Amino acid sequence: PVSSSLFGSRFLAGELGGSITHQCFYSPTPANKHGRKYWCKVAANGLCYTIVSSGSPAWGEHRGRVALGDAPQNGSFAVTMTGLRSSDAGTYRCGIGSTNGGLYVSLNLTVRAEATVARPTQLIRGERHGSVTVLCPSGDTHGDQKRFWCKVGRSSCALIASSNGYVDRRYQGRILITPQESSGAFRVLINDLKKEDSGLYLCGTQGPRGRDSEQEVVLQMATASALPRRPKFLSGTVGGSLSFQCPHDPEGTYEKKYVCRWRGGSCPVLLDDEGFVLGPYEGRMRMSGGAERGTYAVVLRRLREEDAGWYWCGARSGHTELTASLKLLIHKG
Repeated sequence: PVSSSLFGSRFLAGELGGSITHQCFYSPTPANKHGRKYWCKVAANGLCYTIVSSGSPAWGEHRGRVALGDAPQNGSFAVTMTGLRSSDAGTYRCGIGSTNGGLYVSLNLTVRAEATVARPTQLIRGERHGSVTVLCPSGDTHGDQKRFWCKVGRSSCALIASSNGYVDRRYQGRILITPQESSGAFRVLINDLKKEDSGLYLCGTQGPRGRDSEQEVVLQMATASALPRRPKFLSGTVGGSLSFQCPHDPEGTYEKKYVCRWRGGSCPVLLDDEGFVLGPYEGRMRMSGGAERGTYAVVLRRLREEDAGWYWCGARSGHTELTASLKLLIHKG
C-alpha cells in the first residue's frame, strides 16, 4: 500500500532520445535510510518488475540507461533514465523495501516527440509546531488569476487555500497566500505544522483556461521536533489587557517583525517594529523584547469584543517568513 511517508510526482513526461530524472522523497527514519530503494515497471499482469535498485545496476534493455542514486541524509533518492524510447512509457513505482510491493508511490511516464520540461520538485522541510514559507513561481503577471495551494491525493488535488478567500477548515488561522510580486511569483505561508501536513502539493495560478505554471512541492516533516508547543488560544476580558510571546530565531537577522490579523485567508498588518500601528490599535497595541530568548512580546490593552479572532506574529528575512498563529477569545466583563 502507498504510505504517507513516501512522496513523488505522479506524472512524468520525457522526449524521445532525451532523459528524465525522478525524485522520491521519504521520511528519514533509520529503516527508510538503510532500506533497499527500487524502481520497477508495472507489467500487463499487474506485477512490478525491477529495473534498478540500490546496490544492483539496471539490467536488460535498461542496462547503461537507468541509474539510481540515494541521498539518505536528504531523505530522497533519484532515478535517471536516458536515451528514452517509446517503449519506456508506462506505469512505474519508486519504493523502499525488500520486495516491490511494500512502501511505494506510483507514477505514469509518457514519452513524446517533444515534451516540455517540468520544474524540479521543491523540497521543503518542516518541524511540528513550526512554520514554512513556499515560494511559488508563476509565468503569469496578470493579477486577475486565482492563486491556489492543493494537496495531491490518489486521483485529484484537494484544494486547501486560494486567493479568493477559500481556506479548508483544517487550515483555518494557519495558512496565508501572499499577493503576487511584480514577477508574478507568490508565497504560501503555513504555521502550527502537524505531522499529517507531510505530503505532495501543487501551487500555481488558475485562469479561465485552467491551471497555469504549476509547481510541485514536497513538504517533509521532521521525525522529531525541538520546537515547543505554544498556546493556540488566549482569553481576555472586555476593557482588560493581555500579552503574548511571539517566536523568532535568535540567531536570525530580520528586516521586519510584525503582527497581523488573519481573516479569511488575508492578514493585514496591525503593528511592526518600525513604528507602524494601524489606526484602531494606536495606543492599545505595542511590541517589546520577549521574556525569553528568541521571542518578542505583544501587549494589547483596552480589549474590545471585536478584537476576538486569529492573529499572526511574523518575522521576515528575504523571501522567508517565520510565523506563528494565535486565537484571541474575548469575554464580556
